[in-house]
Amino acid sequence: MKNIYINLLTLLVFFSFFCNDALAQCTGCSITGPTSGNFTFTSNETVCFSSNATLGDVAFQNNSKICVAPGVTLTIQNNVNTSSGQNITFEIGGTLIFNQSISIHANLLANIQSGGVLRAGSGGNNFEFNGQTNTLNNQGTIQVGVLGFQNSNATNIIDNHGTLTINSNINVAGNTTFRNWSLINVGSSFNSSSATKYINCGTFNSNNGYNLNGGTVINTGTFNVTSGQIDIGNNGKLENYGTLYSEGTINGTGTSTFYNEGLAKLNNLQPNGAVIKGPTSNTKLGYIYIKNSINPNGAKVGPNLDFTRYTSYNPDVAASSGSQGQSQIFNSAPVFVNAAGSTVASAALANVSFACTSCAAPQVTNIGLCANVDGTLPPQANDDTYSITAGSSAATSVLSNDFAVFNGAAATTSNVTLNQVSSTNSGVSVNASGIVSVAASVPAGTYTLVYSICSTASTSSCDNATVTITVIGGCTNPPATGTPDNYTQIGISDLAGFGNGWPKNVPNGFIAIESKDKGFVITRVVNTATIASPIEGMLIYDNSAGCVKLYNGTTWKCLEKNCNVN
Repeated sequence: MKNIYINLLTLLVFFSFFCNDALAQCTGCSITGPTSGNFTFTSNETVCFSSNATLGDVAFQNNSKICVAPGVTLTIQNNVNTSSGQNITFEIGGTLIFNQSISIHANLLANIQSGGVLRAGSGGNNFEFNGQTNTLNNQGTIQVGVLGFQNSNATNIIDNHGTLTINSNINVAGNTTFRNWSLINVGSSFNSSSATKYINCGTFNSNNGYNLNGGTVINTGTFNVTSGQIDIGNNGKLENYGTLYSEGTINGTGTSTFYNEGLAKLNNLQPNGAVIKGPTSNTKLGYIYIKNSINPNGAKVGPNLDFTRYTSYNPDVAASSGSQGQSQIFNSAPVFVNAAGSTVASAALANVSFACTSCAAPQVTNIGLCANVDGTLPPQANDDTYSITAGSSAATSVLSNDFAVFNGAAATTSNVTLNQVSSTNSGVSVNASGIVSVAASVPAGTYTLVYSICSTASTSSCDNATVTITVIGGCTNPPATGTPDNYTQIGISDLAGFGNGWPKNVPNGFIAIESKDKGFVITRVVNTATIASPIEGMLIYDNSAGCVKLYNGTTWKCLEKNCNVN
């Protein structure tokens, strides 16, 4: 039931964004809003503001809605009265200003459209959500002092695609999810509940630290904290798949986890027995830059991490080679663990390195994905490249290198659904099983198609990938019609006997070569540029192009099917 509830919330956010995009102007208006005085927004009515207005005291009844048109400013000067259990909606295409610090006790759905502004005073007043279910979708600009979610029994979703500026603190209670696709700036600190998730896929800047209080941070973008303490708390999780920057101190506990698959640039890390964990796959590596040595205090470290001492960031300056190594990173030996979570005797057995200069795994600073509202990561669709003859299909599915969940199980038709998004040629397509097909009518050339995979467990959780297809023409030369001009007179074979008049039944050839278990090996080169003086008729295998090429006297061309050959 919990998963179903989360999916309904996800659909609500998606629907809200759809409405937000659709409402360039106010629609469905019951009445036109006044320009001055006190006002009550009555039940089941949409009040639209098409000209500037300044109101005094206002009250919102159940299922009331206000819509501020683009280019219009609505200022509410005084008190805002709402009631618990009721529902109200703000649709903001223009500017909505509350000149007093306000607390909304009703369930609030607020959509700030692109170009829209929601502001509390000049940006320094407080805005507090106290309803049971609250959704804030921002594609414009929000400016407040303290942003509060004070109902400990509430479910709150904040989806930010614009600029959200909180000049003071974020104070959070209840089951609250911040998801940032663009930019959030926090002037001071933020305090959380254990059911709080901060999902950052864009840029999140905080001038001070925060108390995660057992909640979760999932960063796939850039997360900057310029000072103060970051307290993960009991059972808290700090997950970094992008770039994490902390100039203060990160404090863990014996039940907290710091997971790093990206780049973490830290001043101080005091795990206090926490798990410092990297990716389980040894094809990946989490990189940690650290200024000050770490006191592990029983912390478990590994697998697949690299630690490097730095003296400064911005610009990044690594310490000298003599200041690198396990004893320079850790005050005492931590408990090293491998991918299975088992204790191992050394850093090497956990694939934990120190200032490696030739790490096989690349440094990743953004995985290009954004976590779902429930904190799960979406599927991972990876790009593909194929060479396919016109009129045929690929031998393997595009799903063969995709994952149902990032870092999870392989994608299959049972755990994801596949849909074609676009193609540069209508004859180049991919089916629901992931097989790319090329129609016989498609001319030789290079084409691209985009497909999406969506989780069957959460259909709004999707990722896209691009497939590049090189189409090989159906024939190198058009097929001859009628009786062949001649037949092949010479044949080389390792078979015991020839049948069916071979090789003289092969039309239009000079030499035919036949074998059932032996290959014909010709000269291999890196690419044709390495051949200084090619001669017409020369054959080579081009490793870069992955094909046999013939020099026709002017250019090198990959050999393709000749329709005159049986």
